[in-house]
Amino acid sequence: MARFYHSAGLPLVTRPSPLAIRPSQLAPPRENWRNCAAGARLIVVKNLTYAQPARTGVDLAGSLPDFPRLPGGTLPTSLPLQDIQPKRLLFNRLGQPGQVHVYRADCRAGERLRVQMLVPVLPLGGSVVPAFAVVAQSLPYSADTQKLPFALPAGFSAVVAPPPSELVTPVVDALTRVRYYPGPLVDTKTLVGGRAYIVVWSPHNHMGKYALQIGHRWPFRWTYWAQIPWYWWQIRGWFGLSRAAAYAGAGLLLAGGLLTAGALRAGMKRNA
Repeated sequence: MARFYHSAGLPLVTRPSPLAIRPSQLAPPRENWRNCAAGARLIVVKNLTYAQPARTGVDLAGSLPDFPRLPGGTLPTSLPLQDIQPKRLLFNRLGQPGQVHVYRADCRAGERLRVQMLVPVLPLGGSVVPAFAVVAQSLPYSADTQKLPFALPAGFSAVVAPPPSELVTPVVDALTRVRYYPGPLVDTKTLVGGRAYIVVWSPHNHMGKYALQIGHRWPFRWTYWAQIPWYWWQIRGWFGLSRAAAYAGAGLLLAGGLLTAGALRAGMKRNA
């Protein structure tokens, strides 16, 4: 069954899909259990090939990658993020059973908050299918706040997106060719200015890597486009995928430069 989510991150429409798989079906190989503790287990996704919508792949390619340090597990110890309006891909890992990651950003009244969970398809496994929530003062609605890993402070609202029971067709990043299973989406706005929080945790104490796509505006600064090769290198490395294409490209550029320099020198000697 393929589930589609509305802005609260809750099931809206359900229809059959032969490509859907349940996270429980992604049993890790025996060698990956050594990374688990206290009964937690890794969710492994690998060796799966599907068609993907091209539009989503292009959308992922236009997101600024971010590899933050370990966030705190409460609102007061949360990790600050920069402007969350431009599209951004946030990469991190739940490294211990029961670990909670909390990010924060300052928002103005009426500002849009868009967050989607993505499950990375890693060649050797090690992904997690977590829950996440958007927490802020006076959101237009609240949903499943009792599922938060901590008590919600007075005056705050929250929209909780639980882990999907099934993973459907993965999408391919048009730039890096890495793959993600798309998860729940929360798309809301703040009614008053202040801090907004993104909370990530695993209700089942699983560990592993996850990604979040936040924001809704395309990055138009020239610095983003100038750093695309570096972003490609970072993302491919985080996924544990080959970066041989970068060496091949550098070799071709070097060979082209040497040929051009040789041709210029030969032309100068003939003209001398």
